[in-house]
Amino acid sequence: MAAGYRALEEALGIEFRDPALLQLALTHRSYIYETPGAGRESNERLEFLGDSILAFVCADFLYRTFPQLNEGELSNLRAALVKTETLAQFARDLNLRSFLLLGKGEQQSGGSQRVLASAFEALLGAIYLDQGLEAVRGVIIPRVEPLARTIVEKRLFKDSKSLLQELAQAREGITPSYRLVSQEGPSHNREFTVEVLLGERVIGRGQGRNKQAAEQEAAHAALDSRGWL
Repeated sequence: MAAGYRALEEALGIEFRDPALLQLALTHRSYIYETPGAGRESNERLEFLGDSILAFVCADFLYRTFPQLNEGELSNLRAALVKTETLAQFARDLNLRSFLLLGKGEQQSGGSQRVLASAFEALLGAIYLDQGLEAVRGVIIPRVEPLARTIVEKRLFKDSKSLLQELAQAREGITPSYRLVSQEGPSHNREFTVEVLLGERVIGRGQGRNKQAAEQEAAHAALDSRGWL
């Protein structure tokens, strides 16, 4: 492994057997578009794999750790743990941005939350292929466990849309509405942006891999901005 990746491996507690997997996990499609070459590919396939593994590891952990929660509560809790904002923060904690191979446009923008979250998922996919499932657990669980326990203790896993509707109707007599602002990316990796409104006022904005997830993010942002959490 090149010296440039050693700090990341140390932060993960993992030494890659196949260094090419780590480099692939850190290669964004914008880099490939601007530096074409035979045999090159981006981290999108690894992201697909990592996303599925992350969902499974989190579901398994939550099922075993919180037997008092029902299916809906477990689903909402898992959604909070794997949302773009959370994964992007995990990436920042690893200083992942400094290791990414990005095109010039992405470099200038600093790498969006979506780029960082996707890279973290791709990294999980690479770790799984290189080291196996237990190594992935070793990366995921220490990061999600304290966050999960805080969410459960404060009962923050309640569906954000339902909570916003309940509070908005009770406090302002208005039912929130949602509108789609944009959808970007290829069909297998699309990102939706949604705004939530009270009347004509935009009170929150969210992003997600489908409209429902984006609406939940927007509702959570609205609850936070209005001090209703």
